[in-house]
Amino acid sequence: MKIKSLIYTTLAASLLFASCDLNKQPVFDDNTQAYIAFEGASAIVKEAVDGVPGMLEVKLHCASVEGINAEVVFEAVDTAYAEALRAKVGEAFTFVGAEVYNEDTQKNRSNVQTVDLTAGNVIKFDADHRFASIYVQTIDNNQQGGDKKFDLVLNNVKGCNLGAHSIFAVTIADDEDPMNMLVGTYAATAASMFDGYPDESWEVTISRDDEADNKIWFQPICMFGGLSAGSIYPVYALVDVAKGTIAMPYGQCVYGGEGQSYNMVIAGVGNSPVLSGINIANFEVVDGGVTISFSDGFGVGNIAANEWWYQAIQAPTMVKK
Repeated sequence: MKIKSLIYTTLAASLLFASCDLNKQPVFDDNTQAYIAFEGASAIVKEAVDGVPGMLEVKLHCASVEGINAEVVFEAVDTAYAEALRAKVGEAFTFVGAEVYNEDTQKNRSNVQTVDLTAGNVIKFDADHRFASIYVQTIDNNQQGGDKKFDLVLNNVKGCNLGAHSIFAVTIADDEDPMNMLVGTYAATAASMFDGYPDESWEVTISRDDEADNKIWFQPICMFGGLSAGSIYPVYALVDVAKGTIAMPYGQCVYGGEGQSYNMVIAGVGNSPVLSGINIANFEVVDGGVTISFSDGFGVGNIAANEWWYQAIQAPTMVKK
């Protein structure tokens, strides 16, 4: 099916700036405001595969102006998760080391010093060592038992405060789990439905849902409207591992939302937009490689103004990189 018209509309986002007094510069007080915190909140690392361990670097820092002497203890805690999901030290992973160092604006490291963890999981900071990395190495359990989880928790801080990110959630992805084989980055291609337009190609990231075992997320499912990939909302799909299929429901919002000028949604392409039902894709895993092939094309329109189409593509194919 070819579509002969296209609405050209620029999607614009507004930025709201809070007012401030430029004559009063904020002052950071090392004595009361310095803190230690992780640089992120969560990460996923692969289970060891065929004897090759997965490795995760978890970064933290001591925020101060002058550089202060401070320390913190880190530990692995799994009590936030159901028993079947808990990752045990020595069974699912181990701490293989830690380092402290300084880091410039280009992320170049200096004054790198190895931390001795035999005396306890203590990280010490000073003016020459404001950053730290903890290295987690995974262990292969050689069985399909699902993902395992634990939290890295900071406590017993001395010399400053604990920052907002004092807990870092780690997920160890089960390499025997077929669902985890779908996770990753894909090169996507599709023929355009617009007359005279070249084929579309873009990069798609597939991630697993945090709660539903059979749900994955595509981001972005397609490109449209001149938006960056990060500005397009992810869409979910349900996986049937036994059948090798992925079902993506139509009608999911990919930009804007209800009550806004733009409420951009995924729809099937027909005589009129198909806003209900699903698009079925088949996936195939061969020698560790994954190919996803959708059965039908789809597009994007603005249901807030009944504007169709901002994008319309034939059934895409996605190949894992």
